Amino acid sequence: MASNSLTAEVARPGLTSVRKIFLTRHGESQYNQKGLIGGNSSLSERGEKYSRALPGALLERLSVSQDEPLSVAVWTSTLKRTIETARFLPFPKLRWKALDEINAGICDGMTYEGIAEKYPDEAAARKRDKLRYRYPAGESYMDVIQRVEPVIIELERERETVVVVAHQAVLRAVYAYFMNVPPEDIPRLAMPLHTLIELTPMPDGTMSEQRFPVDIDAVPPAPAAELTAELTSGGSGVELVAVLPEASAAPSTALPAASGSPRSSVHSSSASAAAQDCAAGSDACLPLVPASPAPSPAGDAETVATPPAVA
Repeated sequence: MASNSLTAEVARPGLTSVRKIFLTRHGESQYNQKGLIGGNSSLSERGEKYSRALPGALLERLSVSQDEPLSVAVWTSTLKRTIETARFLPFPKLRWKALDEINAGICDGMTYEGIAEKYPDEAAARKRDKLRYRYPAGESYMDVIQRVEPVIIELERERETVVVVAHQAVLRAVYAYFMNVPPEDIPRLAMPLHTLIELTPMPDGTMSEQRFPVDIDAVPPAPAAELTAELTSGGSGVELVAVLPEASAAPSTALPAASGSPRSSVHSSSASAAAQDCAAGSDACLPLVPASPAPSPAGDAETVATPPAVA
């Protein structure tokens, strides 16, 4: 992507002049290609391209200075697709169990069409109340909102820039906290693949937002031997694991954070990016781009960045 070198000096927390939060979903996974939800699959070829394009896209948005080293941390879930996506980022990495995708329970590894056919009552219940619907032996969005609270608390405490590489449902909850989105709207937030979301604190206490779709085709694929070596080594940066105690199933009321605060949403992406993210399922995505056309139907499958082959 750009002229910025991918070699960045890692510094102590608190050295960057403007602390930001970057959110991004993992690159397209093998489950994405098949329209399956949940699982722990590796990246697809397109997802691999995103993992290699992400460092350049991120460094273009950071203030790189010869005199002031970067202070950046990368947080991922414990699932393979986020770890593989983040492995080329040249910063320390921390794995959070709390950032794992919503647990689909008995529906894990199924398509939405398959769920509707095998469990029609479950599909109907989810359609009626996506926020509170809990997959049998799994989680609801309210459970996820509660589960990510420790992550949000740590994000509030951080004084360095943090890059969160996670999953659609989880990122919806994190984004909603900082952008003051009502809980009822969380399950329909547009969270496209292969897009970098930049949140910047404003003087009035709100967050400004910019979205940057990443051109994954601008980065040539790496030889198979190099990919194997990187997967074996775990990529750049120090990696730690944060595993918190299991949260209770009681619904949380912590979101949104700043009730009554105005949202500032400045997007560089097109409305089509949100529409592509909403290609599966039966719920409408919220149009985050002002004056955009009515959004397409959506679910919380790990949908692909381009219109998927499955219905």
